[in-house]
Amino acid sequence: MKWNREVFLHNLEELVTRECGGQLGELDRTVGMTGAFESWRDGISPTIDAIFKICQTFDCDITWLLNGYKGEQGSVMVNALVYIPKYRATLSGGGGSFETTAEVLETCPFGELWLRKKGTPSALVLFDVVGDSMAPMICGGDTVMVDRSRTGEDGGFKGGVFAFREGDTIKIKRLFTEGACVRVLSDNKAEAVDYQADLTHFEVIGEVVWVARDII
Repeated sequence: MKWNREVFLHNLEELVTRECGGQLGELDRTVGMTGAFESWRDGISPTIDAIFKICQTFDCDITWLLNGYKGEQGSVMVNALVYIPKYRATLSGGGGSFETTAEVLETCPFGELWLRKKGTPSALVLFDVVGDSMAPMICGGDTVMVDRSRTGEDGGFKGGVFAFREGDTIKIKRLFTEGACVRVLSDNKAEAVDYQADLTHFEVIGEVVWVARDII
């Protein structure tokens, strides 16, 4: 199911009216972008960070914001569908790295009960993977689900697989804390070498909690 721009704009306008008295400048300050609403109305897609800043600031559900479905309404007895946004990604370099165009490619339905076993539904996003640096666990062409609420235990890492931003690229690798340093590890040593992260240009997006792969 594609995300619905018209619904998104309607819901966003409702939030700004209710929470900010209709002052679009408050929305601009929230997402750090001048003329945000006008840009999105004119066809620019909102970034991942902008969507999550809106959800956090206005305390709204991401599936409601993008599609109008209020995922928090169903009781635990009803396995309602929750739509998780999937972002377009394009290869930008070797070693399994890619950059996002910040465009919502589609929203994908999952059962709410299943999602809650994986993480916080409103914090989950999907990416396609390019490159085989994490093979055989994660291969090129796979789709991964990332939980943005999981960014390391007390600021440290114990070998879990994370999506993180280094400069202008996003990578999916194992992260391991060694003292004040963070080691970036690839499962496929033939494809990429391990290295120490440059923490001045390093930002964790979230932990990979699920992988999907085509068989044929």
